Amino acid sequence: MRFKTNKAKLNLAVSRLQSIVPPKSTIPILSNILFDLEGEKLELKVTDLDVSMTSRIDVEVMKKGSITVPARVFSEIVRELPDYDLDITATENRMEIKCGSGVYKLSGFSAEDFPKLPDIHLGRQIKVNARSFCSMVKKALFAVSKDETRPALNGILWHTSEEGLNLVATDGHRLAKVTRSDINITGYKKDIIIPPKVLENLIKLAADEADEIGLILNDNSIIFVLADAVITSRLLEGPYPNYEQVVPKDNNKEMLVEKEILQAAVKRVSILSNSLTHQVKFSLKQNSLELSATNFDFGGEAKESLKVAYQEEDMDIGYNASYILDVMKQIDDDEVKFELNNPTTAAVIKPQKAAENEKALFLIMPLRLMD
Repeated sequence: MRFKTNKAKLNLAVSRLQSIVPPKSTIPILSNILFDLEGEKLELKVTDLDVSMTSRIDVEVMKKGSITVPARVFSEIVRELPDYDLDITATENRMEIKCGSGVYKLSGFSAEDFPKLPDIHLGRQIKVNARSFCSMVKKALFAVSKDETRPALNGILWHTSEEGLNLVATDGHRLAKVTRSDINITGYKKDIIIPPKVLENLIKLAADEADEIGLILNDNSIIFVLADAVITSRLLEGPYPNYEQVVPKDNNKEMLVEKEILQAAVKRVSILSNSLTHQVKFSLKQNSLELSATNFDFGGEAKESLKVAYQEEDMDIGYNASYILDVMKQIDDDEVKFELNNPTTAAVIKPQKAAENEKALFLIMPLRLMD
C-alpha cells in the first residue's frame, strides 16, 4: 500500500477516531486503526466491538492495500508533523511515514486480523435533519444512567409515536424526554435503546457536516451515515422501563423564573451545599423563591432570594443543585416553568415557550429536607 495525502486532512480524520479506540483492551488489535485502500478513497476504521467508525478521505493512490497500526502512536506522530504532504507506505505489516526530511516507521498487524465491521446498505438509509436530531440527543444525554446493574438505562430510548420521534433518558433521579414532530421514521415503530458513546461521537462529527444524517436501523444495530464518516453501534437490550408512569399528571402549581438568574443563583448557593447531596432548598412563597444551602462540615451557609411568578401555597423543596444546573443547560428559552405538586413529588421542568417542532420535558426527583 502507498498513498500521498495532506497532513491536516489525515490528522483531522485520525483525531475523530480516537474516542472510539478503547484505552485498554485484552485484544491488542482493537487499539489499532485499519488503513483500507481498496477504492479511490482511503478508509480508516476503528472499533471496540460495540461501536465502530469509518472515516474516508481523498488521497493520491499509488498502490492499493491495507494494514493496521497502533492508533495512539500514529495519531501522535501525525499531529506533531509539520504541515507538509505525507508519503505513506506499508509492506509486510510495517508502515513508513515520510514528511519533509522526517521518516517514521511503525510495526502493525495484518488487516485480516482486524474484526469485520457491519455491512452497510446505503439504499436503506433514512435522511434526517442533522441540527434537529443532534439537538434532541444533546438534551437527553445528560440523564443517561451510569449504573451498570440496570443496563437498559445505560442508553437513550428511541420511541416513535403519533407525536413524532421521542428520545428518553433517565437514571432514576431525573428524566429527560425530547420529542420532534418533524422527524418521522416511517415504517419503523420498534423501541430501541442506543448507547451514549455512539451518540456523543455523532454530535462531534455532525458539527462539521452538512444538513443531513443518514440513519439505518437493523434488528440489533444502528448506523449513522455522514458525508465522510460512518458510525455503527450495537443496541442495548431492553425492555426500557415504562417512563410514562413516573411523569406526574397532577402537578398543577406553576413557578416561572428567568433561566439565567436561577442558574447563576443555584450555582452560587450550591458552593456551600453538602458535598455528597449537593442539596439546595427551594422555599417558595407568593412571587418569591429563596434558595438556601448548608454545609455542616465547615459551618457554611448561603441564602439568596429571587423574584418569580408563583401564586400558590408556600412550599419548601430540596433538590440536587447539580441536577437543576444540568437541566438549565438544556433549556433554550429565557424563561423556565416548574410544574409542582408537593415537596415529595417530582418537579416537571419545561421551557416556557417550546421551540418549533420540539417539545422538551425534564423531571427531577426531590431530596428529603433535613430539619
